Amino acid sequence: MKLLAVALAVFALSTPGAGQRDFTVSQAKRAFHAATGRRLVSYREASTPDAASLRTQPYSTTRFGTFQLFVLNPKKVERMRRVFTHGVRPDGRGIHWVPDRAGGWIGVTVFRRNLLIAWFPPGGAKGVDATWTSLDRAMRRVAPRAG
Repeated sequence: MKLLAVALAVFALSTPGAGQRDFTVSQAKRAFHAATGRRLVSYREASTPDAASLRTQPYSTTRFGTFQLFVLNPKKVERMRRVFTHGVRPDGRGIHWVPDRAGGWIGVTVFRRNLLIAWFPPGGAKGVDATWTSLDRAMRRVAPRAG
């Protein structure tokens, strides 16, 4: 019981309060770890000043598949959401399906504050599997989906 109380206290300290709008990279890493037990590392090759990319190590996991968590620049959230979603409306699960450069698809899910997930379905197919479901469930413990 004490371990649960400590974990909840760490999670509360690691995430923005109700009055804050955005996550820092460190807060996003801590919140994801608290929600999943998995650590995220910075993926500098896929990061820009407006979107810091984080991923698991190894990059693809049995539980979550292959994905990147992006922490968006708080001053450019709306613009960066449009960049990542290509302005495409989400499907019934909240996924914006955008084409990748190899002829496949990327599932982009937008979360409140300044977080979004780019999930890479197996074979680039436009559809979800258990790894997306696990990732989405975990992310909703970090932040609710954007409406």
